[in-house]
Amino acid sequence: MPVSLIVSILVFFCIAIRQWLPDWLKIWMIMTTGAVFLLVTGNISPSEALSAIDWNVIAYLFGVFAISHALFASGISERVSNWICADQRSIPKILLYFIVFVTLISAVLTNDAAAAIGTPIAIAIAASLRIAAALPLIALCVSVTVGSMFSPVGNPQNLLIVADGHFQNPVGVFLEWLAVPAIISLIFTLVWFWICFARAPKGDAPEHVTPDEQSARSWPALVSTGLLCVLVIVDSIAHESEFLPDLPLGVLSLVAAIPLFLFTDQRVRLVKEVDWHTLIFFVSMFIVTGAVLKSGALQHWLSPWHDQLGEPLMVTSIAFFGSQVFSNVPLVEIYLNLLSGHDTPTLMLLSGISTLAGNLFILSAASNVIIVQQAEKHGVTPFQFWQFTRFVLPVTVVSLVACYVWIAFLVSLSG
Repeated sequence: MPVSLIVSILVFFCIAIRQWLPDWLKIWMIMTTGAVFLLVTGNISPSEALSAIDWNVIAYLFGVFAISHALFASGISERVSNWICADQRSIPKILLYFIVFVTLISAVLTNDAAAAIGTPIAIAIAASLRIAAALPLIALCVSVTVGSMFSPVGNPQNLLIVADGHFQNPVGVFLEWLAVPAIISLIFTLVWFWICFARAPKGDAPEHVTPDEQSARSWPALVSTGLLCVLVIVDSIAHESEFLPDLPLGVLSLVAAIPLFLFTDQRVRLVKEVDWHTLIFFVSMFIVTGAVLKSGALQHWLSPWHDQLGEPLMVTSIAFFGSQVFSNVPLVEIYLNLLSGHDTPTLMLLSGISTLAGNLFILSAASNVIIVQQAEKHGVTPFQFWQFTRFVLPVTVVSLVACYVWIAFLVSLSG
């Protein structure tokens, strides 16, 4: 077994048992230790590590983190949470508003943006209902993951599939093939967490997080948020047009963040408040994943089934379980290179299953890690590894079945 794969498994294991490790040991520290070890031992060279890092994702997250902090610092996040929690006696209404809100952000601005923006709101819901923060944060994880299924810009793996599939109307394709299982999954999520919230013991509620020093100006944050929405939507349309340039999401995010830095006198503070620990985590994760991919272990394991990689059960199995070990984005990238045929049903099944794979473990989706890191940044203890899996497992099973059955149904109609 390659050293890089052993390190990847050890990182996963250490994060799984983090609740029994010292409190000061954070997820980003564990991942960074693995990356440094692989660099020092020569399993990946510095130049290969730099090439493995997806700087477009890092740039996108930097802009999103700056915008999400500005929304929080200007009091906008607090106003949204107050609106969601206006009727504290109605858990279904609070959950409905919350799930719809983060789903829309996830579909338009990607799941990572929804994770960063939604974390303080989830904490506010916990404070309002006087329950521990874990449940609302886990509900946020599930909602942003499922919500990202609706659109071609909902998550990075969708973008890879759109680029490979050359769809004439990517928005319409995703709505046709994945909207129904996404809606079924969200409805089940609403019912399931309604039951969980109603049974949750009162107490251990976090304090209502508020900025240390609220910014007097809220309009730059609103302008940046609106600008990011417009740019992402226009970029999505660009996939269908030969006349509009198709720009990387990282560039769009940085451009959208410009008003924050132009129209504020707290530029240095804004840069400091960016979640650098999460950015370090992602840089380290790309290095660890890059070392694993360099070893050829995944490619070697998949090669015996090369002719069967387009079969529905094979796509489902490898997309789901492979995403737990190698992360969904690199797995999708390699899978696309190994597929002999790129028909729409196969690509949509790959997209849906690799996305829903995020609802199993904390490390299964980048948005889960963002939520954990953001909660800790606000001084709130998030969920534990196995606590997360215990609450999301029913949603995972229902959503996987719904996705597989719906795509199989559409295939049977066309056949």
